Formats: sequence, structure tokens, C-alpha cells
Amino acid sequence: MTSPRIIPFLLFLVAFVSSAMWAQNGAPADAAKPEVDPHKMIQLNGIEVTGTRLPPGSIARISGLKIGQMVNYDIINEACHRITATGLASTVDYAYNVDTTKGGMVLSLTVTDETPLYPAKIIPQEDAEQLWSCLEAADPIFTRKLPNTANALGFYATNMNRCLENAGERREYVRPTVSCDLKGKAAEVLFLVKPKEGPQKTERSSR
Repeated sequence: MTSPRIIPFLLFLVAFVSSAMWAQNGAPADAAKPEVDPHKMIQLNGIEVTGTRLPPGSIARISGLKIGQMVNYDIINEACHRITATGLASTVDYAYNVDTTKGGMVLSLTVTDETPLYPAKIIPQEDAEQLWSCLEAADPIFTRKLPNTANALGFYATNMNRCLENAGERREYVRPTVSCDLKGKAAEVLFLVKPKEGPQKTERSSR
């Protein structure tokens, strides 16, 4: 099960205030430790991404966070869930440093990838390059290797279907599946381009 792991993002601020209180009073700050308000809004000045094979810009885009917006614990936590919901990342640890010169903070995301990765193929071959080109142009996060998670397969298939719709191919859809070796272990991920089934809808006119 994928889920973001959380490092309380006000720890740096609490440590800074505690150090200042020690210097001023000459006594441990624990005696008057301030309460942490996870709902307090603070401006996002930057996003740093480490620990992942995935492009940092893609992670920032998927998070939905924008430089300059106001964020708090709930907003950042939801952003981390959007990243793990792709099925490409297993966990996201985060913390932030308060920018004492400009105000606001810089968010640090440590992303752990889902592994192992499996080669991906699009079938039939005549559709493959068009769909791969569409995906890669949309975002470099779409590589030709991915983990065998339901969310990752769905993430790829959803975007492939969007490519088909944009190309005017409304009678086809992509269905992901996994090919196994002779021992029953996953070997590669297949995306099958198939015709949509079912009766065509007809319009009725009332008189």
C-alpha cells in the first residue's frame, strides 16, 4: 500500500524559536515551548525533489503545488497523496526550511520509487510510436519502464486514452495487462489498443 510518510514541517521553525529563547533566557526552551499550528498558512517559495528516478519538474507538477501559493499541513499532505496515487512512487517524505530572509519556506520532498520496473509495450506495433511520442511530449515522467502496480498501469492507460481521444480515435481504448514468464512471474507490461465494444447509441427525436 502506498502512502506518504510525513516529517512534521514545523520542526525547523520550532527549533529556531527554541534556540532564540535559550539565548535570551539562559534556560531550556521546553519550559515555554510554543504550540505548533499545522493549519497555519505559509508561502511556498520553492520545491526540492530528491531520491527518485522521476523528473523533479514532473513530481512538482503532479503535486499540484505552485510557487507563491499559501500552504499548510493539509495542503502539502494532499499533494503527497497525488504523487503516490500515480503508482510510480511508494512513499513521499517531506520537510521544509523557513526562509528567514524572504519569508515563506522551501519544501523538500524525498520520493521513494516503486520497484521493480518492467519494460512496457504497446500493441499493436503500428500504434506504439504514436502513443509513446504523445506521452513523452506530454511529460517526461512517462518512460518505457514502469512498476507493476494497479495505479501505475491505470495512470499510463488513462493518459494513453487521452492521446487517442486527442487524435480523434474515439472508437478505441487502451487496456493494460501484465505478461508473465514460464514461472508465473511478471515479465513485462502490455498496453493493448482495442476497439470499444457494445451497441452504438442512436439519437431519437420526439414529435
